[in-house]
Amino acid sequence: MNLDSNLILSVKNVSKSFPGVKALDDVSLDVRRGVVHGIVGENGAGKSTLMKILSGVYAKDSGTIEFDGAVCEHTNPIDALRRGLSIIYQEFSLVNTMTVGENIFLGRFREVGGMKRTHARARALLDSIGSTIDTYAYVSELSTSEKQMVEITKALSFDSKLIIMDEPSSSLTDDELRRLGAIIRQLRDKGISIIYISHKLDEIFEYCDEVTVMRDGHVIDTRPAATLSRQEMIAMMVGRSIENEYPERPRCVGAPLMEVRNLNTKKLHDISFTLNCGEILGFVGLVGAGRTEIVRAIYGADRVRSKEIRIDGAAVRIASPIAGKAHGIGFVPEDRKLQGLVLPFSVEENITMASLSRLKKRGFLRPGLEREMADREIRDLSIKTPSPTAIVESLSGGNQQKCVIGRWLETKPRILILDEPTRGIDVGAKYEIYLLMKKAVENGSAIILISSELPEVLNMSNRVLTIANGRITGEFDPEKSSAQEIMNMAIG
Repeated sequence: MNLDSNLILSVKNVSKSFPGVKALDDVSLDVRRGVVHGIVGENGAGKSTLMKILSGVYAKDSGTIEFDGAVCEHTNPIDALRRGLSIIYQEFSLVNTMTVGENIFLGRFREVGGMKRTHARARALLDSIGSTIDTYAYVSELSTSEKQMVEITKALSFDSKLIIMDEPSSSLTDDELRRLGAIIRQLRDKGISIIYISHKLDEIFEYCDEVTVMRDGHVIDTRPAATLSRQEMIAMMVGRSIENEYPERPRCVGAPLMEVRNLNTKKLHDISFTLNCGEILGFVGLVGAGRTEIVRAIYGADRVRSKEIRIDGAAVRIASPIAGKAHGIGFVPEDRKLQGLVLPFSVEENITMASLSRLKKRGFLRPGLEREMADREIRDLSIKTPSPTAIVESLSGGNQQKCVIGRWLETKPRILILDEPTRGIDVGAKYEIYLLMKKAVENGSAIILISSELPEVLNMSNRVLTIANGRITGEFDPEKSSAQEIMNMAIG
């Protein structure tokens, strides 16, 4: 087989099965040289499986892969890197206790020519993408966007001809995202191909020359991005037309449910606000503004200097997450892998772990009720899993997130804190979560919503608070205020 000289990658009829599920079914894909090729699809569509096959993490069951003119058989991650194919995962593969230079050339110090040469070459590579990161800085000291730059530089250090970026913007601010976009265009101009995977369709249209849509392990279509509309792309992804990306805003705000007064920590200053029954209260602010710190302090997860909390008018003391849960608060944290899941546990165990007291009889768990609870959330949230007993770590990121949300929905919380609830989740699943949010508040619960996606907050919230530098800087009706007004106050 001869690879078209204009193609850097040609995938033909590749399939891959795991116990209980066919992840890829006869997938074919061509990526041209010097283009940004987007891949979109719902969670479980097969995107990550295909990328892991390309990078040598998984072996394909059938089909052929040609890269840069050569057929690739029995590859592994080291072989893929040496051929010039690099992958940057959503969760960074960096060593926090080592320096930037050491991370870029990890395992190749002798090959490079010693530590001094390692830092010199790292410096040159960082300069080539306009980064001023100190090569002697420890990775633990870097921001998320800086870590992203180190991952890109590491890929470049292998003279990569194709770089796969898997959800690269999931933790970036708007400024950091603009910087990433500039680097992507710079790499493309140098003739480097990029496969760009994202659930954020705005980025797909902005960065990508071509787009492949996947669904249920199949390639649905590959088209130039300029020939696709947003609604066409969504319809191909989910297999049905979604007229609106957001449901009608819930309108069931009632009496005050929780009052927070004089909340102070090392970072937060005099935070005071009221949350009403049936309300979705949105928090808007830049990364690091203090949004997450506010809800963690309310929930009892962080130490505070002072705080007063009243629920239904009665003063309550919440000094730990256990106390927060006892007072009817559920908390979906922003980092599902570190804070939201027990990765070696099953899907069923992760969904039910906040409701164990309801599942016990005479001190023993009742497996039938546990399975019933898990099955309910798997069905309601469309969690794609071979079975409830599958290890949650084996699921896609979006399906892992659904497990965390399902866990707290089962507790029927009066106050539900959602910190980046749709991060890494496809557009179809997002809509399902929005409907569940709407149903929760219509049943009398209240929600605090934190999201870096401003349209999500503006379309789902009844009221918006802006946070900057650890302070509440404004309160807005999202139906009467512009995004510009709100962001001006969020910037502080």
